[in-house]
Amino acid sequence: MHVTIIQSILVIIFGFFMNYERWVSAIGLWQALLCGVITGLLCGDVTTGLYVGGTLQLMTLGVSSFGGASVPDYPAAAIVGTYLAIATGIGGKVGVTIGIPVAIVMVQLDVLLKMVNVYFQHQAEKAVGNRNYKMIGIWQWIAIILTMCETGIPILLTVIFGRGLVVTAFQYVPQWLLSGLQVAGGLLPAVGLGILLRTMPVKKQWPALLIGFLLVAYIKVSVLGVGLFGVAAAFVYYKSKHRVTTHNTKAPTASIKGGNGEEISGDE
Repeated sequence: MHVTIIQSILVIIFGFFMNYERWVSAIGLWQALLCGVITGLLCGDVTTGLYVGGTLQLMTLGVSSFGGASVPDYPAAAIVGTYLAIATGIGGKVGVTIGIPVAIVMVQLDVLLKMVNVYFQHQAEKAVGNRNYKMIGIWQWIAIILTMCETGIPILLTVIFGRGLVVTAFQYVPQWLLSGLQVAGGLLPAVGLGILLRTMPVKKQWPALLIGFLLVAYIKVSVLGVGLFGVAAAFVYYKSKHRVTTHNTKAPTASIKGGNGEEISGDE
């Protein structure tokens, strides 16, 4: 599919905005799934964006930046993978495979950014001590702009040089390697689900895992269908447990007979 210059510029702008949204506005548009969908929408192929973003989103499950730790930047990978998949026609599976190294390389950029931003943070703290409120805002905005450049510049370089490099490279790549990349891309959703299962009490809830496997293996239900079935089952289970808990916590009323033979209720 042909991607116009205007579409490419919009992708670059979104690449800069994505990291701003992640750390400042925090609406949630920086998630890998939404990054893929928005990039696909900008480039005119939402299906490919949904596939690339959704696959990479599965790999983010159970992964979080606790304590400021740097983790693979799958949202940026979703933008790069989706754009290259649409612009070059290599397909969503290969786009996912290309996106993973991008996510890993972005870890090093994130570490570098945090080291640099420490300086600006200290300068802002000095401005607070001096009650220089104007400089507080200036130092903070410098850090925000650098944060936007962390994802914006790699995506800018991808749009400018990546398309030609990928097209040239794939002219010399043998078919068996392309087939292998497509197979690897197809396996990545299973890897994401496996990472998710490591964070869940599978031994305790193994019947639910077995039911999901049977639905997929024998009835050919899609992953989305299994997920919706799981949501419904979890809601029914929650309601039943809540009903039992409410019933057990109600104080029983007892009655005894007084000296005159009248019954005295425990509620009186």
